[in-house]
Amino acid sequence: MPEPLLPPGSAAVNELMDAATRVFRRTLAKSLPIAMFAILLAALPQMYWQTTGKPMDLVHPPLDATFWVLSVIGYLGYQLLMAVLMLRQRALLQGRPPALQQEFAAALGRWPVLVATSVLGGMLVFLGTLALLVPGLFLLLCFLLLRPVVLFEKRDPWSALLRCIQLARPQWRKITGTFVIAALVFVVCLVAAAACLEILGAVFSDPAAMPPAFKAFSAACGLGVEAVAWVYFSALWLVLYSAASSSA
Repeated sequence: MPEPLLPPGSAAVNELMDAATRVFRRTLAKSLPIAMFAILLAALPQMYWQTTGKPMDLVHPPLDATFWVLSVIGYLGYQLLMAVLMLRQRALLQGRPPALQQEFAAALGRWPVLVATSVLGGMLVFLGTLALLVPGLFLLLCFLLLRPVVLFEKRDPWSALLRCIQLARPQWRKITGTFVIAALVFVVCLVAAAACLEILGAVFSDPAAMPPAFKAFSAACGLGVEAVAWVYFSALWLVLYSAASSSA
């Protein structure tokens, strides 16, 4: 991958953030539609549950079979499209034009490994969090490199997880710093967008009288902010993977 978009392993946190921003700007326009579809797939179970009129209780998850079927479909589709998104970003960085058919075929070839690795990694993070919290947080940050490792290195699920730890451990502080900063920026943008929509919604004295069009607009704005953020985070994972690989 060419410089200066992707920094070396010796790059500081601010340099990693700057590189991620450059990759984000360069790839946003041609990657955003993929991110939008990925977010919509991930939101399928939530959108279905809202149609039932029942509140979501995290302590007592729904027993509705349709909800869980949509959850599985949404998760699988999300993983596939986010893989396509990352492959497109990498192609654009290498100066190649978008080729959806080729990107989709490449993502589909690694999709089973990506899903298996994500599930296995999630279980390890959960167990580490239950144990002492710190191991779970450590593994969570290491597994931020999971998607690029699976896509760009021919490894089985367990080997991919070990590779993530191997790459992330020397760069752990930098990865932590960049992730925390990026997450804070995302939260601030999300809060700002929610506040703007709330101000616009304040013109309706009765929330029940709010036009359906405005509700749809609010939901679309929320999904749009998430999609833009996911393009950025995908760019950040690419940058972190490149930096970690170059110093490994």
